[in-house]
Amino acid sequence: MKARIIPALPETVLSYGIGEKGSALDRITESLGMVHKAIPEDKAGEQVGFLAGYGGFSSNGSSVRAEGECLIFSGIEGNRLDTVLKAIRAEGISIPLKAIVTATNQSQTLEWLLDELAKEHEAMEQARQKKG
Repeated sequence: MKARIIPALPETVLSYGIGEKGSALDRITESLGMVHKAIPEDKAGEQVGFLAGYGGFSSNGSSVRAEGECLIFSGIEGNRLDTVLKAIRAEGISIPLKAIVTATNQSQTLEWLLDELAKEHEAMEQARQKKG
């Protein structure tokens, strides 16, 4: 029986709607040996797994735009995730909506993920204001 070897995906930071911040993110990811992939603004209807380059996903051909900026981390874990987040903060880049590709969200569209992240962010902000 032959063993099936699944190649590891490169450590990738996907970005959506970040505009000029993309250049700084390019520099950060390159310095860390990671990949930055800017998602075209009309691709919010695509599944997160497809956008991240996961096998088993293909384009659904939709042309959907969504509001918001976000970063999605794929194949980046633990200390490496902490390192890239610190570098982003040190560069002065502020993008409040962030996610990691998971088994749950990889089958969802980017539009859905942006909506979920915005709801979570709003709930956290309200909780902070109640404490403060």
